[in-house]
Amino acid sequence: MTTPTKSTLSASDRFRRSMSAKLFALTACFVLLVEVLLLIPSVAKERVGWLNARIESAYLVSVALEAPDEGMMNQATADQLFETADIAGVTINKDGASYRIYASDTAGDTEIVSFIDMRRQNAVSMMGAAMASLFSSGDSLIAVKGAPAADKGELVDILVSQRALREGLQDYARNILLISLLISTVTAFLIYQTLNRLIVKPVKDLTRNMARFERAPEERSSLISLSGRLDEIGEAETGLMRLETRIQDLLYERKRLAALGAGISKISHDLRNILASAQLMSDRLAKSDDPRVRKLSPRLLSSLDRAITLSNDTVAYGKMAPDVLSKSAVDLQALTDEVFEDTATRHVTFKNNIPAGVKVSADKTHLYRAVFNIVRNAVEALAAPAPDEPSDGEQREIAIGLSESPGLLHIDIADNGPGMPEEARAHLFEPFKGSRKPGGSGLGIAIAHEIMRAHGGDLALAKSDKNGTTFRLTLRANDQPPSTVSTTPARQTPSRLGSAAP
Repeated sequence: MTTPTKSTLSASDRFRRSMSAKLFALTACFVLLVEVLLLIPSVAKERVGWLNARIESAYLVSVALEAPDEGMMNQATADQLFETADIAGVTINKDGASYRIYASDTAGDTEIVSFIDMRRQNAVSMMGAAMASLFSSGDSLIAVKGAPAADKGELVDILVSQRALREGLQDYARNILLISLLISTVTAFLIYQTLNRLIVKPVKDLTRNMARFERAPEERSSLISLSGRLDEIGEAETGLMRLETRIQDLLYERKRLAALGAGISKISHDLRNILASAQLMSDRLAKSDDPRVRKLSPRLLSSLDRAITLSNDTVAYGKMAPDVLSKSAVDLQALTDEVFEDTATRHVTFKNNIPAGVKVSADKTHLYRAVFNIVRNAVEALAAPAPDEPSDGEQREIAIGLSESPGLLHIDIADNGPGMPEEARAHLFEPFKGSRKPGGSGLGIAIAHEIMRAHGGDLALAKSDKNGTTFRLTLRANDQPPSTVSTTPARQTPSRLGSAAP
């Protein structure tokens, strides 16, 4: 599947993929949303101001009409002022008496749709009434009662046009929305520019560097350049540089080891043939009549065996992968017996505690090799004392048992040796590092670990102390796992060289 490049994307697709565009749009929307939320109480306040202004105007006109100087204002002028202010009727309530000051020609024929007492208004009712007026329809009248600011002892009743109130509120809301849109746009632009410079652009630089490093991870020029920032972006840059540097070091080491491994594999292949020929000749030397030659032959054979084992381990290491396994149903008890037979020695007792009939899906050859490598190491750790050394009187023993957990089988290989030294445990599964015995390569455990990982399982050091060492091999159970593992009498595998007891 081909990933579309930025140049092949449409404008809408580029907008959806652009962090900058999303940041600008979200900022503008949020600011506009806040302005709209503030518009509701603002319109309510405008409505109250509009109605109070008509009450004040009606009161002042009534005062002018009642003035002793009749030339101050006549009725015709007052009627014109009321009509201009969209007031259809005015009544003054003073000293318990009501005085009609003005009534338009259509006031008696027009329906009054609501009555408003400006003295009994709260925030919630004001906002609800404002929205009702803003989205009302028709040209009915609204009766409004309120006290003028100049004389709280009087009450003024007026009739105002619903259409005039609605149009006034709509004009006000329209202006507020336009101003809010302008404010949100300017605010969004300023916030966008600031955040784009402080966050988005550095993140884009990080993204571009990762893409550049992906294309050429081995080039030093692909490493990110630090900006010197001390915030989270700076920490991300520092972390990315450490990661890229570590990856480059690993790639260099892997390349070097790959070349070294290829050379060693070729050398090991030829060396095995040479060692095989030398082993045949050493067998003939063992039959020599010269006692000195016969005395040196076992040591020569032992040295050749170690050399051949090292050569085989070197060639085998690195070949483990899930796609090269040939899995089948493997009987664990039979496989353990086979391993014990091939590693049998006079000074070690072997105990097979795996119940009969337990099978796992695995590559038999490779699983055998993993168990064999661990048992062989245990045998070497339980080395018999030299002929001239006194016997410690302890029974040397290697036992293999089985346990279960949901979906998993655990093969435990335990010995009662002196345990592993701390320096060996630190690099246990690393080739050429995990061994501390003379002539050891550390490949046996590393190969066993690779085999278990290739099977989708694991190899771990479960215990290692003065009472012995236990390795745990973990495999996935079959679709029909065995019944609860029960402890069966230990099966002792006799040594091919004689009795298991020293």
